[in-house]
Amino acid sequence: MKDEFVLLACGGLLVVIVALLPMILLWFNRNAIRTLGSNANQAMAANPTTPAAHNINTRKATIYTATFVTCTTILALVMFYDVHQTVTEKVKPITVNWLKTDSLKIKPGPVWFYYDSKLGTLSALHGITENDKALLIALVDSGDKNYYSFTRAIDKLTFLSNKSDDGNFYRWVILLYGIAGLIGVQLRTINNFVGVACFKNEFDFHRWWPWYLVRPLLGFITGAVVFLLIDGKQLLTGQLSGGISTVVLAVAFLGGFSADDFYELLRKISKRVFGAP
Repeated sequence: MKDEFVLLACGGLLVVIVALLPMILLWFNRNAIRTLGSNANQAMAANPTTPAAHNINTRKATIYTATFVTCTTILALVMFYDVHQTVTEKVKPITVNWLKTDSLKIKPGPVWFYYDSKLGTLSALHGITENDKALLIALVDSGDKNYYSFTRAIDKLTFLSNKSDDGNFYRWVILLYGIAGLIGVQLRTINNFVGVACFKNEFDFHRWWPWYLVRPLLGFITGAVVFLLIDGKQLLTGQLSGGISTVVLAVAFLGGFSADDFYELLRKISKRVFGAP
């Protein structure tokens, strides 16, 4: 409950910053913007052949943008930590009681399955499919005196592993990968902003403010899409409860970092597949 409250608070602040802060800043600076617009119109009237210069590259605009990027990045990091903790807590092995014995001849099983001879329990880390079930049953020879009770225990373990106790778990996982993409795109944004505002001294707020505004949403969507493309089948097999894929999480982060390249690749694929313009 505490983690959900922190996530809700951070998410609310992120929405406020992304959606409302630009409008609030525009309202507070409406007079300055109106003056700049008037100056641009006068410049156009005096020399129609010269494009109007939207010079809003003031120190105040640069500070606003830096504050916006910094706040959204910090909130994204807090949300990632909070969601990661929540998902980790929800990943728990499914366990059934069976037989306490040290004399049982059981073959080595897959990494997601464990038999504790001292406690007499069978545990699995994800939903067991029909193929998984056959694999587990084959761990004990059919001639063993405990074979029948073992198969009954595996039946129960299979049923419990496919029983969804938390319908929101998959949403938490998708949210985690989306936030990973958000962090990636924010890192790229910070790098670009510092390069343009500090090294090149060419920061044009009037031209680029929509780019900075939509980047967090773009990164979040990219991270979620990357997960669905690479590991989305887990939503159907129920094997997400086996844990978080560090590789896919890293790819979601890289997808957010290279969001522009990612969508350019999707555009090329759509042109080739659908002939879209």
